Amino acid sequence: MFDIAWLWLVLMGFGTGVYGVLIGAGGGFIIGPLLLIFFDIEPATVAGTVLALVAINSISGTFAFRRMGTVDVRSGLLFAAAAIPGSVIAPFVIGSVAPGLFQLLFGILLLLLALHIATSPSDKSEAREPDQEALSRDRRLLGFMVKSREISSSEGRTYRYRFNETFATAFNVLLGFVSSFFGTGGGFIRTPILVYAFGFPVQVAVATSIFTLSFYTTAGAITHAALGHVEFFPTFVFTGIGLVVGGQIGARLTGRVKGKWILRLLLIVVLALGIKLLIQGISDL
Repeated sequence: MFDIAWLWLVLMGFGTGVYGVLIGAGGGFIIGPLLLIFFDIEPATVAGTVLALVAINSISGTFAFRRMGTVDVRSGLLFAAAAIPGSVIAPFVIGSVAPGLFQLLFGILLLLLALHIATSPSDKSEAREPDQEALSRDRRLLGFMVKSREISSSEGRTYRYRFNETFATAFNVLLGFVSSFFGTGGGFIRTPILVYAFGFPVQVAVATSIFTLSFYTTAGAITHAALGHVEFFPTFVFTGIGLVVGGQIGARLTGRVKGKWILRLLLIVVLALGIKLLIQGISDL
């Protein structure tokens, strides 16, 4: 018999798929808190199920972004390789954490991210021509670590940027663990860091983040599933249907929505969910 909750899971997945891929986050940071707040599911199962959903959504989004030509493939592969070890280790740790503490930590993580987005200058959200003088200075100081990229999209847009490849790759080591521990995928952390700290154009940061997620969230989800942390029915099945459809729509919207609005949308949801989880986590301790 059809359960009305299944319809809500599909709708939740669809909305999250559109929004999550639009901002390069996979949607786990939205689905995870919603399952914790409105559904009676253990934290370990939430993390495992959501990470499996993020993997599906990221793979779906990757196909769309690759067709659009906005993925920095080299960076995505390096980021994924750095994140995979942590994403496999985290599922073995989460079972020892109390539900209230898990929600509290999750809420703090979201609020810290919201603070970072709110205090960062908004004019960094769009692509710029690289400053050749600064590029030469950085190369003298850091040598081979500073790399230049030129990405040409299928729509004829060219994105040029430079960044410290070694540092950008290194932070993914910790991100792999954090993302698998909370089941978020970590794209909602990676995207603003790539934009604000490393100078990626927003559209490239979004596409590259989704591409990266498709690798290490799959590895983490397989580990979670092996430990029995994935609720395949009904949560994974019905939410996954909505995610796949919504993810394709979200990918196509990235080229039509300005970067500053993508980051503003990210801030609103992160702040609201962070406050809700913080309050709920404190009350459950």
